[in-house]
Amino acid sequence: MSKIRIVLFCVICVMLFGLGIGMFRFHHLKKEPEAALALLPEDSDIGLNRVHHTATRNGVREWVLDAESARYQKQENKTILRRVSVTFFLKNGKTVHLTGREGVLLTDTKDMEISGDVVVRSSSNELKTERLYYDHKSRSISTDTPIVVSGEGIYLTGASMSFSFDTEQAMVSGGVKTVVESYGL
Repeated sequence: MSKIRIVLFCVICVMLFGLGIGMFRFHHLKKEPEAALALLPEDSDIGLNRVHHTATRNGVREWVLDAESARYQKQENKTILRRVSVTFFLKNGKTVHLTGREGVLLTDTKDMEISGDVVVRSSSNELKTERLYYDHKSRSISTDTPIVVSGEGIYLTGASMSFSFDTEQAMVSGGVKTVVESYGL
Protein backbone atom coordinates (compact mmCIF):
# COMPACT_ATOMS: atom_id res chain seq x y z
CA MET A 1 0.00 0.00 0.00
CA SER A 2 1.42 3.36 -0.92
CA LYS A 3 2.16 6.10 1.61
CA ILE A 4 -0.53 8.33 0.10
CA ARG A 5 -3.20 5.70 0.71
CA ILE A 6 -2.04 5.18 4.30
CA VAL A 7 -2.11 8.94 4.98
CA LEU A 8 -5.53 9.24 3.30
CA PHE A 9 -6.84 6.31 5.35
CA CYS A 10 -5.55 7.93 8.59
CA VAL A 11 -7.13 11.30 7.69
CA ILE A 12 -10.49 9.62 7.00
CA CYS A 13 -10.29 7.73 10.34
CA VAL A 14 -9.54 10.95 12.24
CA MET A 15 -12.43 12.74 10.49
CA LEU A 16 -14.85 9.90 11.31
CA PHE A 17 -13.66 9.86 14.94
CA GLY A 18 -14.15 13.64 15.20
CA LEU A 19 -17.59 13.39 13.59
CA GLY A 20 -18.56 10.67 16.09
CA ILE A 21 -17.48 12.79 19.05
CA GLY A 22 -19.31 15.81 17.63
CA MET A 23 -22.53 13.81 17.18
CA PHE A 24 -22.23 12.46 20.75
CA ARG A 25 -21.78 15.97 22.19
CA PHE A 26 -24.65 17.35 20.07
CA HIS A 27 -26.95 14.56 21.27
CA HIS A 28 -25.98 15.26 24.90
CA LEU A 29 -26.49 19.04 24.57
CA LYS A 30 -29.80 18.51 22.77
CA LYS A 31 -31.13 16.64 25.82
CA GLU A 32 -29.78 19.23 28.29
CA PRO A 33 -29.74 22.74 26.75
CA GLU A 34 -28.67 24.21 30.10
CA ALA A 35 -25.35 22.37 29.65
CA ALA A 36 -24.79 24.27 26.38
CA LEU A 37 -25.45 27.59 28.14
CA ALA A 38 -22.92 26.69 30.84
CA LEU A 39 -20.22 26.44 28.15
CA LEU A 40 -20.59 30.14 27.31
CA PRO A 41 -18.03 32.57 28.78
CA GLU A 42 -19.17 34.28 32.01
CA ASP A 43 -19.97 37.69 30.46
CA SER A 44 -21.52 36.51 27.19
CA ASP A 45 -25.05 37.07 25.94
CA ILE A 46 -26.64 35.18 23.10
CA GLY A 47 -29.65 35.91 20.89
CA LEU A 48 -31.82 33.38 19.07
CA ASN A 49 -34.75 33.51 16.69
CA ARG A 50 -37.68 31.10 16.83
CA VAL A 51 -37.12 29.39 20.15
CA HIS A 52 -38.79 26.13 21.21
CA HIS A 53 -38.18 24.73 24.72
CA THR A 54 -39.82 21.85 26.59
CA ALA A 55 -39.69 21.63 30.38
CA THR A 56 -39.96 18.20 31.98
CA ARG A 57 -39.93 17.00 35.57
CA ASN A 58 -39.30 13.33 36.37
CA GLY A 59 -39.77 12.50 32.68
CA VAL A 60 -43.20 14.19 32.52
CA ARG A 61 -43.67 17.11 30.11
CA GLU A 62 -44.91 20.12 32.10
CA TRP A 63 -44.83 22.93 29.54
CA VAL A 64 -43.65 23.90 26.07
CA LEU A 65 -42.46 27.43 25.32
CA ASP A 66 -42.24 29.01 21.87
CA ALA A 67 -40.98 32.53 21.22
CA GLU A 68 -40.27 34.63 18.15
CA SER A 69 -36.91 35.56 19.66
CA ALA A 70 -34.90 35.12 22.84
CA ARG A 71 -31.92 36.89 24.35
CA TYR A 72 -30.05 34.95 27.02
CA GLN A 73 -28.25 37.06 29.63
CA LYS A 74 -25.83 34.78 31.42
CA GLN A 75 -24.83 37.14 34.25
CA GLU A 76 -28.49 37.66 35.23
CA ASN A 77 -29.31 33.99 34.53
CA LYS A 78 -32.40 34.94 32.55
CA THR A 79 -33.76 34.81 29.03
CA ILE A 80 -35.69 37.77 27.57
CA LEU A 81 -38.44 36.54 25.23
CA ARG A 82 -40.46 38.24 22.50
CA ARG A 83 -43.89 37.13 21.29
CA VAL A 84 -44.16 34.29 23.75
CA SER A 85 -46.49 31.28 23.72
CA VAL A 86 -46.53 28.64 26.48
CA THR A 87 -48.63 25.48 26.63
CA PHE A 88 -49.01 23.94 30.10
CA PHE A 89 -49.98 20.29 30.45
CA LEU A 90 -52.37 19.29 33.23
CA LYS A 91 -52.46 15.87 34.90
CA ASN A 92 -55.89 15.11 33.40
CA GLY A 93 -54.55 15.54 29.84
CA LYS A 94 -56.01 19.02 29.30
CA THR A 95 -53.88 21.96 28.23
CA VAL A 96 -53.71 25.64 29.15
CA HIS A 97 -52.35 28.05 26.50
CA LEU A 98 -50.75 31.36 27.44
CA THR A 99 -49.57 34.12 25.09
CA GLY A 100 -47.99 37.53 25.59
CA ARG A 101 -45.86 40.15 23.83
CA GLU A 102 -42.84 39.79 26.12
CA GLY A 103 -41.50 37.46 28.75
CA VAL A 104 -38.63 36.68 31.08
CA LEU A 105 -37.58 33.11 31.84
CA LEU A 106 -35.31 32.65 34.85
CA THR A 107 -33.08 29.82 33.66
CA ASP A 108 -32.12 28.49 37.09
CA THR A 109 -35.67 28.23 38.54
CA LYS A 110 -37.72 28.06 35.27
CA ASP A 111 -40.01 30.74 36.71
CA MET A 112 -41.50 33.15 34.14
CA GLU A 113 -43.06 36.56 33.88
CA ILE A 114 -45.17 37.21 30.77
CA SER A 115 -46.41 40.72 29.99
CA GLY A 116 -48.25 42.72 27.35
CA ASP A 117 -51.69 41.62 26.18
CA VAL A 118 -51.51 38.36 28.13
CA VAL A 119 -54.19 35.83 27.16
CA VAL A 120 -54.73 32.47 28.87
CA ARG A 121 -57.05 29.95 27.18
CA SER A 122 -58.39 26.68 28.49
CA SER A 123 -61.33 24.82 27.02
CA SER A 124 -63.95 27.51 26.32
CA ASN A 125 -62.63 30.02 28.89
CA GLU A 126 -60.30 32.94 28.28
CA LEU A 127 -58.46 35.15 30.77
CA LYS A 128 -56.96 38.51 29.81
CA THR A 129 -54.52 40.58 31.86
CA GLU A 130 -51.37 42.68 31.40
CA ARG A 131 -48.86 40.66 33.41
CA LEU A 132 -48.71 37.08 34.66
CA TYR A 133 -46.18 35.15 36.77
CA TYR A 134 -45.47 31.42 36.54
CA ASP A 135 -43.94 29.69 39.57
CA HIS A 136 -42.35 26.47 38.34
CA LYS A 137 -41.85 24.91 41.78
CA SER A 138 -45.53 25.22 42.75
CA ARG A 139 -46.82 24.89 39.15
CA SER A 140 -49.03 27.95 39.48
CA ILE A 141 -49.75 31.23 37.70
CA SER A 142 -50.74 34.49 39.33
CA THR A 143 -51.21 38.15 38.57
CA ASP A 144 -51.61 41.33 40.57
CA THR A 145 -53.05 43.22 37.59
CA PRO A 146 -56.78 43.39 36.75
CA ILE A 147 -58.22 40.35 34.98
CA VAL A 148 -61.19 39.62 32.76
CA VAL A 149 -62.39 36.03 32.41
CA SER A 150 -64.96 35.18 29.79
CA GLY A 151 -66.36 31.93 28.55
CA GLU A 152 -69.49 29.96 27.91
CA GLY A 153 -72.09 31.67 30.09
CA ILE A 154 -69.66 33.54 32.37
CA TYR A 155 -68.02 36.95 32.58
CA LEU A 156 -65.81 37.70 35.60
CA THR A 157 -63.53 40.60 36.55
CA GLY A 158 -61.17 41.07 39.47
CA ALA A 159 -58.05 42.87 40.67
CA SER A 160 -55.83 39.78 41.01
CA MET A 161 -55.85 36.03 40.46
CA SER A 162 -53.94 32.82 41.14
CA PHE A 163 -54.36 29.35 39.61
CA SER A 164 -52.75 26.01 40.49
CA PHE A 165 -52.16 23.58 37.63
CA ASP A 166 -51.99 20.65 40.06
CA THR A 167 -55.29 21.28 41.89
CA GLU A 168 -56.95 23.17 38.98
CA GLN A 169 -58.29 25.71 41.48
CA ALA A 170 -58.35 29.45 40.90
CA MET A 171 -58.75 32.32 43.32
CA VAL A 172 -59.84 35.77 42.17
CA SER A 173 -59.80 38.70 44.59
CA GLY A 174 -60.29 42.45 44.77
CA GLY A 175 -63.54 43.94 43.49
CA VAL A 176 -64.76 40.69 41.95
CA LYS A 177 -67.78 41.04 39.68
CA THR A 178 -69.44 38.12 37.95
CA VAL A 179 -72.17 37.75 35.37
CA VAL A 180 -73.47 34.22 34.85
CA GLU A 181 -75.97 33.44 32.12
CA SER A 182 -78.53 30.88 33.14
CA TYR A 183 -79.91 28.60 30.51
CA GLY A 184 -83.56 27.93 31.22
CA LEU A 185 -83.57 28.53 34.99
